[in-house]
Amino acid sequence: MGCAIEITVEDADPAKARAAARAAQLELDRLDAMLSDWKQSSDLSAFNASGTLRAAVPAEMLEVTARALAVAEATDGRFDPTVAPLVALWRTIKRAGGLPPANSLAETRACVGYHLLRVEGDELVREAPCVRLDFGGIGKGYGAVRALRVLAEQGCSRALVAVAGDIAAGDPPTGRDGWTIEIAAESGRADAESIVIANAAVSTSGGAAQFVEIDGVRYAHIVDPRTGLGATKLAQVTVVGPLDAAVDALGTALALTDDDDQARAILRRFPGYRAKIERDGIARWLDGR
Repeated sequence: MGCAIEITVEDADPAKARAAARAAQLELDRLDAMLSDWKQSSDLSAFNASGTLRAAVPAEMLEVTARALAVAEATDGRFDPTVAPLVALWRTIKRAGGLPPANSLAETRACVGYHLLRVEGDELVREAPCVRLDFGGIGKGYGAVRALRVLAEQGCSRALVAVAGDIAAGDPPTGRDGWTIEIAAESGRADAESIVIANAAVSTSGGAAQFVEIDGVRYAHIVDPRTGLGATKLAQVTVVGPLDAAVDALGTALALTDDDDQARAILRRFPGYRAKIERDGIARWLDGR
């Protein structure tokens, strides 16, 4: 998945723990081979390249797409799995070092919009051949939750899976209330923090580490589907919620909110979720209340 993966298992039988961890890693490898847009052999790449309006795809791809589309609607398009054409354009922009012509940007944006794609039975249906999927904002979270499920099926429920900034935690370690997760601060003006979770997911999104500067403007690596460009105003967000890939996608969406009122309005649509949002060195925890 283009990042470091950590699988932690507690079990009295070391051989059983190693076997469970291996099974979880194989599940992540399998999903990566299916959902990666970097691998030309993946099911995702095949769908994107085919241009067919209706295509039968694996059940897991249908599942993650359906969840992604639901989050897209609930976040007013701040998270959008059909952003792939804009991501491809932005990768070209970063290499060239200049913004695209307005007409090129407009043509690409016409191919993006969660309303242009839907799940019907075992098929993905798109409104135009140029509509393409990108699971960059939800695939790692989906993978972490699926890998944790495999660990439980192997009889190792006291486990934690970390796929870069996306973490899925199972039952707590023996004698503890949960797994301790460190949340780093984006700036020196905010404090780092530790939280304790069990049977929950955590995802952190932000733009401090990856950005490009063009004509004196800093653009983050996260593309805003509403503008087609890398976000210029991006909060650092850590979302805590149920064992659901939506935690990953919600982090991306909340990072693109302008203020806490917008963030709260979105969180109202996700009961049981909360988020730590850092803007301009000030961090606070929010939920839908």
